[in-house]
Amino acid sequence: MEQPILTAVILVLVASVVTLALFEPLGLPSLVAYLLVGAAVGPYGLAWIPHTADLHSLAELGVVLLLFTVGLEFSLARLWTLRKQVFGLGGAQVAVTATVAAVLAWAIAGITPGAAFVLGGALALSSTAVVTRELSRRGELGGLHGRLSVAVLIFQDLAVVPFLILIPVLGAGTDETGWRAIGWALVQGAIVVAAMILAGRWVLRPVFRSVAAFGSAELFTLAALLFALAAAWVTAFAGLSRALGAFLAGALLGETEYRQRLAAEIRPFRDVLLGFFFVVIGMMLDLPAVLRWLPWILLALVLLLVLKTLTMTGLGRLLGVPRGTAMQAGILLSQGGEFGLVLVTLAAAEGLLVESALQVVLATIILSIALTPLLVASAEPLAQAICFPGAKRN
Repeated sequence: MEQPILTAVILVLVASVVTLALFEPLGLPSLVAYLLVGAAVGPYGLAWIPHTADLHSLAELGVVLLLFTVGLEFSLARLWTLRKQVFGLGGAQVAVTATVAAVLAWAIAGITPGAAFVLGGALALSSTAVVTRELSRRGELGGLHGRLSVAVLIFQDLAVVPFLILIPVLGAGTDETGWRAIGWALVQGAIVVAAMILAGRWVLRPVFRSVAAFGSAELFTLAALLFALAAAWVTAFAGLSRALGAFLAGALLGETEYRQRLAAEIRPFRDVLLGFFFVVIGMMLDLPAVLRWLPWILLALVLLLVLKTLTMTGLGRLLGVPRGTAMQAGILLSQGGEFGLVLVTLAAAEGLLVESALQVVLATIILSIALTPLLVASAEPLAQAICFPGAKRN
């Protein structure tokens, strides 16, 4: 009897254990180890594991649980205070970065305007999973730069929805019904988010307090997993990001007295599944194509990091954010993201991108994600050195 998923999981675990054992004494980030494992065992490496939808769905649970624990750190009251940053700074960051990246892609690569538009949108998105994970590990989520980064990431998750609707429209040719679908999706998303917040206040927290009253650790853990996954299912059913639903559920429960216990109970599941997520991301990297297009990939990587850092810094300053903090947040969000990978692969499936352009963009995003631990660690000293040369503090 064939058990392809079980076999794939075992192979991933074996390769991950060996690679992490080699990386740990050297002090190298575990994220890079997972990406290397994926590239090595995936279809473009040793081809031990195919990039299946089942494995990708399993890995996606890691992002859901990560955003649930991040939401625990951000109560709704705190989120409301960040509304200017979410919609003002986040919206401006996506619009400006997407426009500039699209123009560069059209002018330099000579691709069609529709493909350039999709690439611009994909490159404007940052890695919610990696940035929040690294900030959480360093205890920096509560800092101003951490709050600004999360605010922009929230808007980026919302911005994925119209792009997902637009890509099939662009692939088939412009259609008025497509634009109406985008408008309806935005309205539907706002309704779903509002309904989840109201339901959380009136139902979720009281029910969870009742669960905690039983005094069963097993029941508590199962209930936490249930709420996180159910919230993700609701937003996915409405056509929104699963991560957004999990984040909202965490934010609602973050106002209860069980916030720290919830984070502790979820963390083991989150860390293991996040490892699978990064392995799956690494499996998308075509190593022969990377070598073939390496000069273009390196150029795109540098342009991406510089463009997003400068854009975030400039927009932050317009909103009154201190120079050092604005640049620090810009460096944190300068990489590509997992949702960008989703957009470009969907665009390729719709015939908007040729294989060479697809592999260059995929490699650029994945390599930028791999650099994120280094970017997070160096963001503060680098921002201080650039904005305040000779000074020790912001």
